[in-house]
Amino acid sequence: MTSPLRLGIIGCGAIARVAHGPAARALPDQARFTACCDVRREAAEAWAADNGGAHVYTDFATMVREEPLDGVLLATWPNQHRAQIAALLDAGVRHILCEKSLALTGREGWEIFRLAQQAGAYIMEGFMYRHHPVIRRMEALLPDLGPVDAVRACFSSHDPEVEDPDNTARDWRQRKECGGGIPYDFACYAVNACGLFSGGVPVRAFAVGGESPVYGTINRLYGMIQYANGCVGIIESSKKATMSQELEVTGPLRTLYLPVAWTIHGDSLLAVKDEGPWPLPTAETETIPDADPYRLQLENFAAVIRGDAAPRLPLAQSVMNVYALEALVVSLQENRAVEIAVPEEIRHAVEVVV
Repeated sequence: MTSPLRLGIIGCGAIARVAHGPAARALPDQARFTACCDVRREAAEAWAADNGGAHVYTDFATMVREEPLDGVLLATWPNQHRAQIAALLDAGVRHILCEKSLALTGREGWEIFRLAQQAGAYIMEGFMYRHHPVIRRMEALLPDLGPVDAVRACFSSHDPEVEDPDNTARDWRQRKECGGGIPYDFACYAVNACGLFSGGVPVRAFAVGGESPVYGTINRLYGMIQYANGCVGIIESSKKATMSQELEVTGPLRTLYLPVAWTIHGDSLLAVKDEGPWPLPTAETETIPDADPYRLQLENFAAVIRGDAAPRLPLAQSVMNVYALEALVVSLQENRAVEIAVPEEIRHAVEVVV
């Protein structure tokens, strides 16, 4: 019988507690966290107590030097990812699951890609929704749509912005220096989905929105991405709107509509709409049973480490999406359309995967 993979986790905050820890506990024969690290020792100790007594560290360089690990999960802030990934690769780590957003800029993403290539390493961005059965079902139904015309992806939730801006311990999402704000928290999901279902390379973006007067973060981002194959991605993401997690993929023959696409709890209701009598389409609804996408993500991560599977989200696709996300941010800030120049090696890697 194969022994469970030995994993370390860096960052013992909320996502580590409510998602990654339970995912590993559900897969005791495949993977277990044998070490954890957080600069707040009390947070690491509390996390370890809930997860089988993992060895506790406050310095991840020490953790990866002293622990015989098969892989590392990064559950840290987006502004830290590029430097932390470089340090992990330098220390000999070759399998990294990195929470979204992989990077803040296309350049950072490209540098991560090149470092991974040079090290012969496997890095996967942690978009758990990509592993959910309802997303897999939507991918399987794509040929029935005809050429995809547009992808509309929404992720919004109201933030009343009542936390004191002088409180440096407030949530990272409200801290610009940590990579906080709507682009790297919510909108990155929408951009990722547009990249997945468009099947194209982003070439141009335009966005409007606004910044929080309290925190200085971008808190509204509404934009469009044009892809080289003609598909258009429509992004709707705001911290000043009520909750929305819609995903819609439209072709000339059919439309797929998912009312809750990212943080799915319970069964999913996937609507498949056909062009019926004008003006209302006919629709059939499929029920996709509940599943834990974090568990499925960890299963895929472990299978790739063992050489038994390909990553559900190849690194080149993540990097390409970071370029698109950065273009939306620049467009908003500079009030202009932005051309997207994805490096040729990234384009080629994505084409090879497809």
